[in-house]
Amino acid sequence: MQRQTIMISGARAPVALELARSFYKQGHMVIMLDVQRFTISRWSKAVDIYYTIPSPRYDRDGFVSKLSEIVLKENVDHFIPTCEEAIYVSACKDKLTCEVWTVDLDLMLKLHNKYRFATEFGHLLPIPNTILLKNFQDWNASKSCVFKPVYSRFATAVLIGKKLSSAYFVHEDKTKWIAQTFIEGKEICVYSIWANGKLKAYSAYHPLYRAGKGAGVFFEPVHYPNVYEDVVRFGSEIRYHGQLCFDVIIDQAHKHYFIECNPRATSGAHLLNENIAKAFLYDEGVIIQNQKEYAIKYAMAILHPFSLLKKRVMRADDVIFKWNDILPFLLQFTALLELLYIKLSKKIGWLEASTADIEWNED
Repeated sequence: MQRQTIMISGARAPVALELARSFYKQGHMVIMLDVQRFTISRWSKAVDIYYTIPSPRYDRDGFVSKLSEIVLKENVDHFIPTCEEAIYVSACKDKLTCEVWTVDLDLMLKLHNKYRFATEFGHLLPIPNTILLKNFQDWNASKSCVFKPVYSRFATAVLIGKKLSSAYFVHEDKTKWIAQTFIEGKEICVYSIWANGKLKAYSAYHPLYRAGKGAGVFFEPVHYPNVYEDVVRFGSEIRYHGQLCFDVIIDQAHKHYFIECNPRATSGAHLLNENIAKAFLYDEGVIIQNQKEYAIKYAMAILHPFSLLKKRVMRADDVIFKWNDILPFLLQFTALLELLYIKLSKKIGWLEASTADIEWNED
């Protein structure tokens, strides 16, 4: 294939680095973008050009203008957003003169909004009963429910197994929260790539270790055929285009339930490793995960330091460390320092600091 110019946003995310390295290995030019300056991907030899761009959340017009400028200036062939900026990209994709790996804004919001996902797609996927908090009445049964905002990430505001009353939410907009039936079981995370309703790649993992209640930092590959079949049917039905991910619970009876959808990249991309670029550019059938275990060991050293002594963790491949591309690993502390600055200046938590400038929290 002729050398292509690939533009990837969300350079702060390890999955963006995974994509960049894969496209680089395939011989393509890689341009990376982010609102933040000192992301891990900035230092990678896989990146030909790095741009710092306006925040889509706080300067949407500037964001769109800069994207259009870069696409034209660099003759971009493919644009792959990886983080929540993907939703803002979907709103302006028609203004970009390249292949944009997202669907339109209306579908993105149906998938991103936890209430709309549950109510609009319950006929296509097994989803636990979900209602808006304003309609929730049975507070005696609150311990059997999960409460969470319709727009949230990393499970930062999720309430599970707590005896609550309506007074707990007195300062919250109850049209912006949901109550969902709690399903006891094993959580798995699904990652998939689609081209106009055709599945190109698929992986699934169990987050054995996490950052708090949310994002995984150790990825154990798993495969549940029934989940795979549901994902294939769903993505085909909605003719999805881009990266589509789900959180799924497998209960004790081995039934599965889709509890959330993320119309963007998640850590399952690491399980596809160097093959991931092929899913976007070639038609070689469905690329399935390998069976290696992966970890973000820098995060594990901070969050779960004693786990690094376990043989299983030691054997896992680090998603950032590569001998032939060592700078992202050595200089990842610069990204941490930038996050610290954001955290302190905005007086917010670590996880919120990592996404505050790209979040979509509106209808």
